[in-house]
Amino acid sequence: MSLLVLLLLLLLAGCSQPAPAGTLPPTAEAAPTPTQTAVTPVESDATIPTDEAGEPVELVFPALDEAMPISPMGWDVVMKDDELTTEWVVPEDSLGWHITSAQPGTAGNVVISGHQALGAALLAPVALGDIIPGDEILLSDDVGRTFVYRVTEVSDPIPLDGAGEAELASMNEAVAPTETPRLTLLTGWPDFTTTHRIFVVAEYVGQAGGE
Repeated sequence: MSLLVLLLLLLLAGCSQPAPAGTLPPTAEAAPTPTQTAVTPVESDATIPTDEAGEPVELVFPALDEAMPISPMGWDVVMKDDELTTEWVVPEDSLGWHITSAQPGTAGNVVISGHQALGAALLAPVALGDIIPGDEILLSDDVGRTFVYRVTEVSDPIPLDGAGEAELASMNEAVAPTETPRLTLLTGWPDFTTTHRIFVVAEYVGQAGGE
């Protein structure tokens, strides 16, 4: 099974219980006006070699002063429609790093998923519209390094059922491997159930330096 197929299967697995019949999610509100936030000092904008990279252990939204743990995330083999397939197992009390995606600070797409309505609901700020283009995301690894990414895109909510071709294409692109360094966050929408998916794309800024 291809890497891209494995990544895309997460988009079919719910981050929470489905909405009750007849319940429609609220219309997405306009994104808030960006505000000035402190810029994290960067000592180098170069990426690091894969053989020197570590695993992600913490993600921070500086604009919200929120830090959250990250765990490696694998998948289960399950039977669906009389066929064996795979589903990512998203942890409830931490974010989940797709172990088939890139490592922090390297050239490639670091893909991280999290619940917005189950467990600690760590990515609820994404579903609530609190993360906007221009925001920084700090990603730390188990070697003790921190890497800075800057949000360039927050998708519109994409329905689990009935998504159009353009919406499916945008999901495919979000989770696909890349040659350029970037970070992609995946979660559900809205914040109290999961009828849609939403993703955040952030470009690589560099390795954080000292004050």
